[in-house]
Amino acid sequence: MHIRRHLPLVAVLAAVSFAATGCFVSPATGGAGGTVVFSNTGGALASIFADTAYKELADKGITVAEESPNNEAKLTAMVESGSPTWDVFYASPYRTVAKCDVLFEKLDMSRIDTSGLDPKQVTECGVPVLQSAFLLVYNADKYPGKAPTSWKDFYDTTSFPGTRGIMNYAKDAGMETALLASGVPGDKLYPLDYDRAFATMDRIRPSVRFFDTGAQQTQALESGEVDMMLAWPGRAYEATKNGTNLKVVWNQPLYYTDALGIVKGSKNQDAAYELINALIGTRTQEEITAKQPYGAANSKAEPSSDPLISSFVATNHANGTEVVRDQQWWAANLDEATTRWANWVNR
Repeated sequence: MHIRRHLPLVAVLAAVSFAATGCFVSPATGGAGGTVVFSNTGGALASIFADTAYKELADKGITVAEESPNNEAKLTAMVESGSPTWDVFYASPYRTVAKCDVLFEKLDMSRIDTSGLDPKQVTECGVPVLQSAFLLVYNADKYPGKAPTSWKDFYDTTSFPGTRGIMNYAKDAGMETALLASGVPGDKLYPLDYDRAFATMDRIRPSVRFFDTGAQQTQALESGEVDMMLAWPGRAYEATKNGTNLKVVWNQPLYYTDALGIVKGSKNQDAAYELINALIGTRTQEEITAKQPYGAANSKAEPSSDPLISSFVATNHANGTEVVRDQQWWAANLDEATTRWANWVNR
């Protein structure tokens, strides 16, 4: 799917903005506005961005052109050609680490209002845009009595029979949750023990359904094709909103963030900085939390008051068991992990 959307050019850009805890210099756009191309995931998040950040930039004379999906292979080809047409890229944070100064520009933090962001989530080439987690969700109608309470139960089809759903990507936590199920402490996951992880996953292999897109994940939950899912919060929320009786196990959710980076060689970097500031600003961040089950990257943003949305937001259910993904490890090991995963899936 390819989407390109333009929003109208209107006013003139203000030159300087001030953060609540200090001063950052807002990039100039020459007074005549400009265009910035944002490659992102599309879908519900893109609609939120269009209603908030893009309109905010339109008021400053900047047009946002949007393209999806945010395909890294295409990004790599663009950068290697020396003429990228994308300016801002919605990324996994470990990619902005691994490809810093290769696919992504080193950021001038004096041009970004980072005052509401967690400094631990800000890297040389990326800033967080939302907080999320990989969740264990199950169909409560399938398990009306004894319900699963841990990743160990997810990988136990004897005590908890039924189909499992996992996204078919190494990065989507199959190996990490398998290690948690086998007894590895959450703070001792890395480096990942591939052999131990796959030995655990072998137990459920006949019961696993693999998925390639979020839409497939939602459909599988709604249709009853899977009874338990290693799920993205947004997809589990959508299935519940559409009538599926899902419950979340808040035992060792695996926390992660999504990030924003400026494409290496971007020709519109002034407007790119403006877009990043708008996306991490309070208005956009509060719209994300109001409409989707994610935590805000900006601590100044108010959380959702919607009970259903809140029921899938990991940061609302913190209980001391949370596991935080090691982005530095994934930055260094994604290629090997992907190869190991593919070998297991395809054997």
